[in-house]
Amino acid sequence: MNNMYPELYPLFKTLIREFNLKGTLSEIRCISTGNINDTYLLNTSFNCWERTYLVQRVNHNVFSNPERIAENVCNVTDHIENKLRAAGVTDIRRRVLRYYRKPDGSYYHITEDGNYWRVLSYVYSSVNSSLSDIPHLRSAGLAFGEFQQYLSDFPAETLYETIPDFHNTKKRYEDLRIAAKNNVAGRLAEVQEEYDYLMSMEREAFVLCELNEQGVLPNRVVHNDTKCNNVMFDVETGKHLAVIDLDTVMPGLVAYDFGDAVRFAANPGGEDNPNPSEVYLDLDYYKAFAEGFVPCLLGNVTDKEIETLPDGVLAITLELAARFLADYLNGDVYFKCKMPRHNLVRTKAQIALAKDIYGKMPKLRALLKDITAEINV
Repeated sequence: MNNMYPELYPLFKTLIREFNLKGTLSEIRCISTGNINDTYLLNTSFNCWERTYLVQRVNHNVFSNPERIAENVCNVTDHIENKLRAAGVTDIRRRVLRYYRKPDGSYYHITEDGNYWRVLSYVYSSVNSSLSDIPHLRSAGLAFGEFQQYLSDFPAETLYETIPDFHNTKKRYEDLRIAAKNNVAGRLAEVQEEYDYLMSMEREAFVLCELNEQGVLPNRVVHNDTKCNNVMFDVETGKHLAVIDLDTVMPGLVAYDFGDAVRFAANPGGEDNPNPSEVYLDLDYYKAFAEGFVPCLLGNVTDKEIETLPDGVLAITLELAARFLADYLNGDVYFKCKMPRHNLVRTKAQIALAKDIYGKMPKLRALLKDITAEINV
């Protein structure tokens, strides 16, 4: 048996028993210990075979009702699996991440300290990566586009809103106003320029919210965390396999999913860059992601939803800048900070990106029209 994480042996042996997993404990490996979930690989030995499972501790301080997360995820993945089977896909186990259930039907083991632990299927011979090269971005765009395509007929209103107002940009701006008014950390004077800029961009930030309120843009099932490292790729072919990290799956707008992916992946400077002059939107990266994403939407969403995808890139960037700045004004109480004034660094980087995106909006719209025109030829 591997000797790493001996303090977890009793717990993981309990998980093996309660979830009726095959085999005996042979190895525990830590993948990540993040702000929200801690993730481990659990290996078991069974009749000379090794089985691998994904084990996660869910932060119930972020997700107040983990059972609702599980219901959302399972309903969505059931729907995707049915679509894949109807299309004749054979490697289902590598294409959909699944929850294991206990015999009583529950999805979690709850420890005495109140932590929620769950077991999920493992996607064999796969890798996830945060690399941002053209083929990778196009493939990630296709993965998230297919996610939308498979779920375009899923009734979004049946999902729980596990994080209320997650991408309600108007609410995020109101939170910023309150933070500025209260000024609990005494930092408003030093960020007045950033605050004034964000308020000056209110119309651009709110455009998607208002179209949604008017009934022009419908709520659909969206992922809400469309980073490229939330896609699993085949380790040999590089082909996309499964979209993972579905905890934030909720009703929302397609443009926000598109925008968040582009905001993160098409910015070579990164969101933690202390030099805002290095932060910009790479049009080639934007085009690559859109070339994968957009073809999956045609015939599955409205023309207006496709037309407003570039607005999602700008709106989500302004929204995140507002969130970083509000947290800075509140004394850095939400986002984990790894350096002094980290939230201010993040704010300035997102504002620099927003300014670059705003100047490139005509190009973003033109590239999108070119992509849709090529598909329709």
